[in-house]
Amino acid sequence: QRHSGVQADLATLLVPWTTLQASSRARRWRRVGAAIALASCAALFAAASFSDPFNPIPALLACVGGFGAWVAMRARSRRQFEVGVSSIGQVMLREHDASDSSGAVAVEMTFASPWLISLRRGTMLVAIWPDSLPPSAYRQLWVHLRWGRAMPSDDRGRQPSNRANSADH
Repeated sequence: QRHSGVQADLATLLVPWTTLQASSRARRWRRVGAAIALASCAALFAAASFSDPFNPIPALLACVGGFGAWVAMRARSRRQFEVGVSSIGQVMLREHDASDSSGAVAVEMTFASPWLISLRRGTMLVAIWPDSLPPSAYRQLWVHLRWGRAMPSDDRGRQPSNRANSADH
């Protein structure tokens, strides 16, 4: 019965299922990080090489760091996900090839801003950059995450204030 309730909640979505695309912004940041790491490793290796008594430990650390940067930049197969918001306000994630909502799982927001949204389920962290969704879908998702919790059910019975821009009453 609980499964059918989830199916009913996913029948009408506040934010429709949208496929997450590879983000060029995230790729640029990874490249900048790798360039900084490789430059640091090269400087460490040069310092170790030109030291008067050669010390192999910094040279070895530089090689390990360079290898780590190379491994981090390698293309890896990524599963494609779709994100949506159910009619009860839960942010849901499912694999792209799932034709129905049976594989959808609820995720929690860990960070939301106009430039990045991070969602988590257990140890899985999904970063959603603005260029990984159509602009309108990203805006809808961000607005829901930012303001969706300010629904009347969250007011705990308090009456709205008559003052404009009042955040504390």
